[in-house]
Amino acid sequence: MTDITGNKKILTCCIVLSLLLCVAQAAGSTVMVLGCLLLYIMLLAWSCRCDFSFPVLLYFLPWSPIMRLSPTSFSVYTVGLVLVCLLSLFRTRFSIRNYQVKAGIFITVLTLVAKLLDGSGLDLAYLAFLVMIFLFPTVMQEFEKRQYDFFQCVIFLSLGSVIAALCAMYFEEYANIRQFVLVISYQTIIRRSGFYSDPNFYSAQILAALSGVLYLVLQDRKKRDLILLGILSLLLLYCGFLSASKSFVVVSAVMLLVWFAAFIKMRGRHGLKVVLLVVLLWAGVYVASSATFGSLIEVIVTRFANTTDIDSLTTGRTEIWKNYITEMLSNAEELFLGKGFTDINLNGDKASHNTVIQLFYQFGILGVPVIIYWSVCFFREHRPRGGRVRLDAKLLTVVVGVFLSWLSIDILFFDEFFLLQMYMCVAIGYSAGVSHLTGEQRKPQTADIEGASA
Repeated sequence: MTDITGNKKILTCCIVLSLLLCVAQAAGSTVMVLGCLLLYIMLLAWSCRCDFSFPVLLYFLPWSPIMRLSPTSFSVYTVGLVLVCLLSLFRTRFSIRNYQVKAGIFITVLTLVAKLLDGSGLDLAYLAFLVMIFLFPTVMQEFEKRQYDFFQCVIFLSLGSVIAALCAMYFEEYANIRQFVLVISYQTIIRRSGFYSDPNFYSAQILAALSGVLYLVLQDRKKRDLILLGILSLLLLYCGFLSASKSFVVVSAVMLLVWFAAFIKMRGRHGLKVVLLVVLLWAGVYVASSATFGSLIEVIVTRFANTTDIDSLTTGRTEIWKNYITEMLSNAEELFLGKGFTDINLNGDKASHNTVIQLFYQFGILGVPVIIYWSVCFFREHRPRGGRVRLDAKLLTVVVGVFLSWLSIDILFFDEFFLLQMYMCVAIGYSAGVSHLTGEQRKPQTADIEGASA
């Protein structure tokens, strides 16, 4: 299995650069911020050359809201993602699959027609989305070079999420950082969301990282790795509770139930089972009794106690979903063509808070099957060769953690829509690798980044 120490230099670079960026934003120094963003682009270009860009992208994903020169400017994170796609296309000698071209052309034509009829213009987010449809699958081909596996992806995403959440909380008193930090406070409830403007969106990233940690705990890891994963799980839980998100609690509960079923079904390894049970009991007692988690749990209990029906439980989402569905059914143009990937809400009010509904609202019933076709082909193309993939309870833990929260947030307009699909692909590849004892999938993957760049 891959050892994180083989890539600690690049992980250290990510941590140092992110902290420098946070300090630069707090100080309000445009020159320092610009320097950090240029270093980020250089780091991405270098990591792409080393076939290691995806873990770097995962680390900086929670930092993307402050990777800009001002709160109203575009995020350089997306620019970096587009750059990685272009570099990957060049490094693969312009290898592009038929499904990328077919889906890309269809979505381009469909959205342009929808925009023309609706009177909407083009923007950077729309152009970046089209680039992703055409080119993002080429990024996945770096995974086949075996410079990293799911373990490293989880470590990079988890550390990026935890450090970003703690930095946002620490620096929130600084006026320049406060522009990027949203703290929702009413009555006795305080909700934090890292550098994001939506606690539920922030918690969705935490859930994706936590699902990966839980999955890896059940794999054949070294004792040192298990200790690291245990620490990360507690830190991620703490950061998730900071959001006071009901969806975080619900998805976490479902995820833990699936994980526990996988734990029960795990054959042999009785020693590990006993150790995990002891650790789980200790962690449960600690979370329930410690002052660190106690106040956060009280806030969440208060939010659930204030619910009286399904609409209040979903914080008004059921009514929003009903309004969007009613609007589409009463408007043939929107029903068939959608809004053409235009960042606009129904009646200028609230977003749909549901990725499935947002897909139909943006691409219509003509475009959604093409998006599904793209995703299915993406997963099929990169499924492991020579190994079976079985959706067991362990892998289902990751599926729940990554995708279930999409039913309560609009992730379509964010880079996560593509990155988390690749995250799931890497998890599937890892699952096939640890399930079979033959072939390259069992080959130790401890190559150092410097060796890869030679």
